[in-house]
Amino acid sequence: MKKLLLVIPENSYKSNDFVTSAEKLDLDFLVITDSQQVSGQFSDTVIIHSFDKELENDVREKLQDVTHVLPVDHSALKFSAYLVDLLNAKGNNTKSINTAMNKFESRKIFNSISEIKIQNAIVKKIEDIEIFINENGTSVLKPIYGTASKSVIKVESFQENRTAVEKLMQDCSDQDLIIEKFVDGSEYALEGNLINSELNKIVIFDKPINYKEPYFEESIYIAPTGIPDKTQKEIVNLIGKACKKLGLENGPVHVEFKIHNNEIFIIEINPRMIGGLCSRCLSFGLFRTSLEEIALHAFLNNELKSIDLLSNFVGVLMIPTPISGKFISINKNELESIPNVSGVEITVSENSNLLEPPFGDKYLGFVFSQGDSKEKVMESLTLALNLANPIIK
Repeated sequence: MKKLLLVIPENSYKSNDFVTSAEKLDLDFLVITDSQQVSGQFSDTVIIHSFDKELENDVREKLQDVTHVLPVDHSALKFSAYLVDLLNAKGNNTKSINTAMNKFESRKIFNSISEIKIQNAIVKKIEDIEIFINENGTSVLKPIYGTASKSVIKVESFQENRTAVEKLMQDCSDQDLIIEKFVDGSEYALEGNLINSELNKIVIFDKPINYKEPYFEESIYIAPTGIPDKTQKEIVNLIGKACKKLGLENGPVHVEFKIHNNEIFIIEINPRMIGGLCSRCLSFGLFRTSLEEIALHAFLNNELKSIDLLSNFVGVLMIPTPISGKFISINKNELESIPNVSGVEITVSENSNLLEPPFGDKYLGFVFSQGDSKEKVMESLTLALNLANPIIK
């Protein structure tokens, strides 16, 4: 008998979507969380436990019949892996998760299978950064266990960016930083599912807007991609090889990659689904089934559920945080009135304290769009990006 354990961290955007999907699929499941708030939402199937502590015997007894363990967000990855090992459950083990999350070790693996091979190094002091940039040119500095664009900076000139680099080093004093040579190119994201170490592609997103340098705050994703089918197969083949080398076996993966001079460059492989509420855009016109349902079905049944495609293009805008301060309000009604916008979710609450990039990790919310052409979706999301007028004091 299969029994699923969903590992839901505090402040996860995705708790409702996963639990709703598990209920819709009539799965036998439990939730383990480190959040009183999540516990209040799902009181009848929830266990509260710190992700920093080993399981007590009474909690372990409650989980003894769990067969599958799935992390719902990035900050649940390590604890989920611990539970996979402890319960001998299906999922990704601690060794594979640690390797995938470690940006220094994972780069070695990507270099071993890719045509594009780049220099990288762990840096302990600011002089190390200066030496690396002098030797390798434009580079990217980021925390070794970071997620998304938080505390990531592109450094073209050490002298011009020295103040920002020093501030970033202070912000990341609790972990090592790595620096690696910057690779130009068009950027994309792949959503897939690993089934017994084999990668199954679900969708590839285009990222049509360049970052506001020197930071990497993301804004717009659009699907389906315009990448030719032949190249998509090459992408899946390369990323699949990388996943095997990392030791990942089962569950969703979110992969950031670039195409540079017709070669594929893997930025990072995350053993979890796309962050935030971005997955919801797929249900607004591309898929009849949610990404969470697809992931759960694959994880529990060792097969990729038939994906019933609709004809529309879809996209999502992650509303950026322009300045640090206290969030007051945003013009949600105006954003909802934009043609081809199918929904707006504001995910920060009034009076929340926010940090601007690269030190914050929150978007103000998400704007979803669908249309019968990529151009229409891009137009609506670009307009939303330009019209978004948050009041932050």
